[in-house]
Amino acid sequence: MTAQSELQVMLLGAFTASEDHQPLRAPVLHKAADLLALVLLTPGRRVLREAAAETLWPDARGEQSRKSIRQALWQIHRATDDGLTGDDRLVVSDGETVGINPGRALWVDAAVFTQAVRRAQEPEPLDEADLRRLAAAADLYRGPLHAGCYDEWCLAPRARLEDRCLTLLDRLSREAERRGALESAIGWAQRLLEIEPAHERSHRRLMRLYVLLGDRTRALRQLAECRTVLAQQLGIRPDALTEELGAAILADRLRVEGRDETAARDVLPTRPLPRDRGPLHVDLMAELRSEISALRTSLEAISESLSTGTEPRD
Repeated sequence: MTAQSELQVMLLGAFTASEDHQPLRAPVLHKAADLLALVLLTPGRRVLREAAAETLWPDARGEQSRKSIRQALWQIHRATDDGLTGDDRLVVSDGETVGINPGRALWVDAAVFTQAVRRAQEPEPLDEADLRRLAAAADLYRGPLHAGCYDEWCLAPRARLEDRCLTLLDRLSREAERRGALESAIGWAQRLLEIEPAHERSHRRLMRLYVLLGDRTRALRQLAECRTVLAQQLGIRPDALTEELGAAILADRLRVEGRDETAARDVLPTRPLPRDRGPLHVDLMAELRSEISALRTSLEAISESLSTGTEPRD
């Protein structure tokens, strides 16, 4: 290994490390991997040595704690710094802190992924380069952060990264739908539900997309799956919007307001009209305004009759 070699560290899913995409000569063992992940996930990529020891070896005390962290550092050095010494090492320590060497060529999937999600969270439209970058970032998410580790220190960052993945997949699905790439939109929504099966908005999106593709059966199956998952995982029923959408699909009466969920509404069920009225399209807001106007007229007539003592007009 040379100082110019890039080290790749994969934290999403099972921990892996490689040099220029080739396996390391020696593996990064369990506690050494924990220490490396802890430092990489800490802002500034530097932690107090004592704090790291207490986090990773909470039952150890005194010399045993210090010995444990020395062993982990030696294992990291043995695996990642083959032939390197001093300032070229990946992890450096000054006795008080442990940190990542900023001069070392290093690529970390969680960092690349997080940066891409920031773009997905921005309201500005995505261009083709953005879409390629976001799709590549989504492929980096191989599973929960540092899979197999159930220590408390990694649970909060694991939840944050999972939430970011949902944000990313949701944006990709919406963007694909907006561009008319319905099969792609379905694929991203399905990947989201593999991570969070109770994500109700994605169930609705799939129901709508299946209808757009002319597959009402799959749309209704998606509704049934949504009901089952919400009942089993959360003990709740789908909200009214989901059930109204399902009822509209079942009755074959559906009006889709565009294909971008952020631009307008999800899917609007419509009231059935006589066949001689033409295409099924009801402006619900105009209808509501008309009803309000009629009610106001009636109230004014009643008020006038009370003041004059005459019968209200029909």
